[in-house]
Amino acid sequence: MTSKAAQLASSWLQSFAKALESANVDAVVECFCADGFLRDILALNWDNRTLQGHSNISAYLVDFLEDASISAVELSQKSAFKPEYGRFTETLSVCGVSAGFTFETKIGPGAGYFTLVPDESDSWKALVVMIALQDIRGHEEGINTWRELRPPGPTWAEMVQQERLTAETEPDVLVVGAGQTGLNVAARFRQMGISTLVVERNHRVGDNWRQRYPTLTLHTPKNYCSMLYQQHPDNWPEFIPRDKVADWLEQYAVTQDLFVWTDSRPLPGARYDTSTKRWTVTIDRAGREVELHPTHIIVASALGAPRLPTIPNQSTFSGIILHSSQYSGAKSLAGKRVVVVGAGNTAAEICADLAAHKAQSVTMVQRSSTWIVSRDSAVETFNRMYPPDVDVADADFMAMARPAKLAMKLEKMGMEQVLESQKETHRGLAEAGFEINKSGKGFFTLWYERYGGFWLDTGHAELIRNGSVAVKHGVEVASFSSSSVIFSDNTSLEADCVIFATSCENIAETMRGVFGDAIIDQVGPVWGLDSEGELQGCYRRAGHPGLWFAGGEFYLSRAFSKRMALEIKAMQLGLLDGSR
Repeated sequence: MTSKAAQLASSWLQSFAKALESANVDAVVECFCADGFLRDILALNWDNRTLQGHSNISAYLVDFLEDASISAVELSQKSAFKPEYGRFTETLSVCGVSAGFTFETKIGPGAGYFTLVPDESDSWKALVVMIALQDIRGHEEGINTWRELRPPGPTWAEMVQQERLTAETEPDVLVVGAGQTGLNVAARFRQMGISTLVVERNHRVGDNWRQRYPTLTLHTPKNYCSMLYQQHPDNWPEFIPRDKVADWLEQYAVTQDLFVWTDSRPLPGARYDTSTKRWTVTIDRAGREVELHPTHIIVASALGAPRLPTIPNQSTFSGIILHSSQYSGAKSLAGKRVVVVGAGNTAAEICADLAAHKAQSVTMVQRSSTWIVSRDSAVETFNRMYPPDVDVADADFMAMARPAKLAMKLEKMGMEQVLESQKETHRGLAEAGFEINKSGKGFFTLWYERYGGFWLDTGHAELIRNGSVAVKHGVEVASFSSSSVIFSDNTSLEADCVIFATSCENIAETMRGVFGDAIIDQVGPVWGLDSEGELQGCYRRAGHPGLWFAGGEFYLSRAFSKRMALEIKAMQLGLLDGSR
């Protein structure tokens, strides 16, 4: 089947290449299925766009294809992108041929990936094609570059020190936040020759992980959770514990020569000068105020301040009230009656920790339905996407080649099979009063729509089934008495501690305190998907010049930091107007 896949991919790409290189829109469209997808990541237009269906693809190409001057289209020589035949998704029987290709534009080299399926006439057409600008010619990302040090030239330490001096006095970019997102962005920008300073409010890089509950581990495999340019050690656990993540981020900033100010935060009053196209922002650096004038500010999070509701009679409660971000472990709560408000991943893990440390009672308050799937099932999907023999950057690229709308459609189509595989777990939860989300929205869809509303089960469901964790569904906390929580259905529970696992507000709202209403009101939605299925407000221009947001998990910051770097580099070179 390998030879057939190569033949089909080559034949289709010849037709596609001819159409692209001659800017023949009708011929390009003819290469797609009637409801196929074209995803463009900066190759034709300085934005992320996903077009579905012949009419939408045609209208888009009419506007942008000819000006891009695409040439030299050919199959990729990378082994990860060689033509392959197989099932398009494990939950469906659809088979297709997928392969990567390369091309040139007037701006620089590009790469693409396509999946072909047979149509009703048995002609092979593209279900999806992704094209992406890879570099700006003459300003390529510096990976595996030879940087020879010879006397009397500067040493490596001297070169890094000069870069630090520039970043700390006249940075092109200021990144707010040194979590995995901010560090991935800074590492990418450094390789793209964009001077970057990162400010982190905590005392050490990694403290945003160290300060979370001690039983926290990543629920996705370590290969998927890699940082740019630097794989996790082979002998590490598959699901990395909180403290190892924290220490890894701290050493990553050192080994990648990133410039980070800890104990530092931007103060209110940041302002933008439209004539100089620079910000004036004051940084509180460990108690000393420093004024900086970056061209761009990137807020490296999609989550802002903890969302802790104000409840009537809260001050009369004699127990402890915490947000989940303040929860430091269950040891001090042994023998206590604890109510956890929320039913997502964090709430489930806190409940499990409390049960393990012999809290007298643990009650989860589930206000709406939740999607539950076993971690093992999710890991199978991640391991298929990120196999150990494929470079993470190549796996990221192939993941990008599955548009969100298509992924959500496939997730819904495969829901019946997933429900069947999880039926025993779901049945036990239902019997305990827990409501499963049966909207057809799974992990992927809920993540991009809500940033939550699910958990990957590692045994938490069994604690509910066996009564170790009680569930109260469909209510809100309405009030407090001195020793109890009163719910919206007029019932109450005696409690010594209430933990609100109620997530955080959107980062744009939190940043009003730094930028003010006039600037933030120009920013569109940060997170969620737009009408084309592209991520809103993150890794793309957010609505105000020079202000960007970057958020999500490891994959997003690895893959999309490059497209953000390309836009900023294009602005520096005058290829793109940075005034909007």
